[in-house]
Amino acid sequence: MDRQEILGKIAKKLLAKENAVKESITCGEVGIEFLSDGAFRYLVSGSPIHFAYSKATVMDGRMIDTRTAKQKEIKVVDTNGGKNVSAVYEENGLRLTQEFALAEKATYFVVSCTVKDLKHKQTESNYLAPLDFGYPDPHCDPLFRSLDQKMLLVPYDNDMWVRYESAPLRPGRTSYDVTAIYDEITKKGLVIGALDFTDWKNAIKCSGYDARCYTAFSGVADECTHDCMPHGSLIGEQVTSSRFLCGWYEDIREGMEEFGKVCMEGKDVFTWDGPVPFGWNSYAGLSIEMPLVQHWRETARFIGEELPNFKDSNGQTTINLDGNFLLDKKQVKQVLDEIHSRGQRAGNYMSPLICHKLLGIMPLRGTPGKTMKSIVMKDKNGEPYPAADGSVPVDITLPAAEKNLRLWIREIVEADFDYIKIDFLSHGAVEGKRHDKTVRTGRQALNRFYDILREELDEKKIGRKIFVDLSIAPLFPAGGGHARRCCCDSFGHHEDVRYVLNALNFGWWTSGSLYRFADPDHTVLHHAYPDGRGNTDLNSARSRYLASVISGTVMLLSDNYGPTGDPEDIQNAKERARLLANNEEINAVARLGRPFLPLELKSYTTNFYYLRNETDVYLAIFNFEDKGNQYALPLGEIGAKDTGTAHCLWSKQEISYEKGLSVNLEPYDCELLRFAAI
Repeated sequence: MDRQEILGKIAKKLLAKENAVKESITCGEVGIEFLSDGAFRYLVSGSPIHFAYSKATVMDGRMIDTRTAKQKEIKVVDTNGGKNVSAVYEENGLRLTQEFALAEKATYFVVSCTVKDLKHKQTESNYLAPLDFGYPDPHCDPLFRSLDQKMLLVPYDNDMWVRYESAPLRPGRTSYDVTAIYDEITKKGLVIGALDFTDWKNAIKCSGYDARCYTAFSGVADECTHDCMPHGSLIGEQVTSSRFLCGWYEDIREGMEEFGKVCMEGKDVFTWDGPVPFGWNSYAGLSIEMPLVQHWRETARFIGEELPNFKDSNGQTTINLDGNFLLDKKQVKQVLDEIHSRGQRAGNYMSPLICHKLLGIMPLRGTPGKTMKSIVMKDKNGEPYPAADGSVPVDITLPAAEKNLRLWIREIVEADFDYIKIDFLSHGAVEGKRHDKTVRTGRQALNRFYDILREELDEKKIGRKIFVDLSIAPLFPAGGGHARRCCCDSFGHHEDVRYVLNALNFGWWTSGSLYRFADPDHTVLHHAYPDGRGNTDLNSARSRYLASVISGTVMLLSDNYGPTGDPEDIQNAKERARLLANNEEINAVARLGRPFLPLELKSYTTNFYYLRNETDVYLAIFNFEDKGNQYALPLGEIGAKDTGTAHCLWSKQEISYEKGLSVNLEPYDCELLRFAAI
């Protein structure tokens, strides 16, 4: 026996001694093994995946960690279709209870942890970590020792042009509420995501000591959540974290989709069984500087009369007035009635959780003599909370702020609007002291807002359903609108195309689960006035339109169609809309309301997205370069027949092919093809 074999045997003995299995529970394909060092190991079909510990802190600084705490008991209770498992640990006058839920038909498990202060009647905590993954040992799946493993970084919200990322592990890397650790070639990996969003902001963060260790915890507050104060604490006889789903998948695309469905189970959410919205939003076309009421009227006429194929499955379009402050209400009502008389729908705008420096003097509804400045949040010194993105957060728990919100919503309802865009909701979720002391965390405050919104827009109360589209907003808590913008402001250039597709590439799973639609923002085909980058070229405009079509989706144009402005710009905008927004075959794909699946989950934005629909497969291809390129189409990977006829929905070409097909694209151009499915 050589030296290497001897050392190997010693290492195995030491490992077996330190990590002996104390108890093993199996439910269906999932196994949980409790180890002697305080860890638990996750297995699928008998194969070890990874192991983790749990930990928590209380506000006086004491910590409990299952690595060092004494295990008191393990209980297993059979349920209808599964098992509940609890493990109890004690240390430093604290008791930590891990709660596992296993289901016979699932390959994932759900875990939370609860901390109880044994020295005091009340427990107060702002940090609980049910999953603290240790450095991968030889029993773990090889993925977790690979230098090529990637982490899906899911942004907290969509403000300040943040993006999804597929990145190598690095100390401090943070994904908010959900992530995947995976192999970008095989797509195998681990999905970890919070399931509860009533109290906590959650995160999965790489350790500062070793990036291959990462922690899923409740209680994050940092620059990316726009916080300048620590996460608020919860207080009670005991404090419980959010539940976290943890599951191993052969293809994490399936795992992310399953997570999206599981985390919405039992939630009170806005539901929508109507069509994909088609229409116009004023912001990019007009900014907030032009006489919006006149443009609102002309745009409704132009879209209704000159874009006959640009409409939803009910034959309607929605004309949205964005950022409209201090307009003449009689004029607004007159145009709104004209829009309705044409069979169209009308949309309005709200930003009730911010006080912008230019709008702070606006009077509050229902509180005479008070302005928006009077309802902003204060810091610990009683000064206005620091501005984020140019605006100070509003404290929605102030009676005057709640009254202003309710009356604002009622104005929109009574005016007979059909659609509301609600902006800058991240501000309402910052950590800090609020008027209502029972609201202790930012998530609790944001949920207060969503509760009010649901009450005021209750279909039984108002007699109809109004479409709610969230603009700047945290991804979670989800379901507070029918749609949520998948990105920040996006206009019409080739870099905007990549930006919108980044959100589809890594966040396709949000559409149809967290929200009915992922909103790819207004689709600029000619010129965005707030943008400052000039006119959009035709190829980029076509790609920008297609990016919206395949995103889930909400189809809102946003150019200036008159009557005032540069006459040449207005004419060019109308010609571009007639050319690109009137393609019935393309619009029929958008009306499906389904996000296309990314072909790859690599560090870059993929060029290929596909959708299987009954007997057809659609493939969208984008050229992100300033030169022409040829693309070999991945027919087998998308489930298309390797021999047949491809129909090009933009160019209208029919291409016969045998054993493969390539397509040439001009700079920044795109194509959408339809194939027969295997």
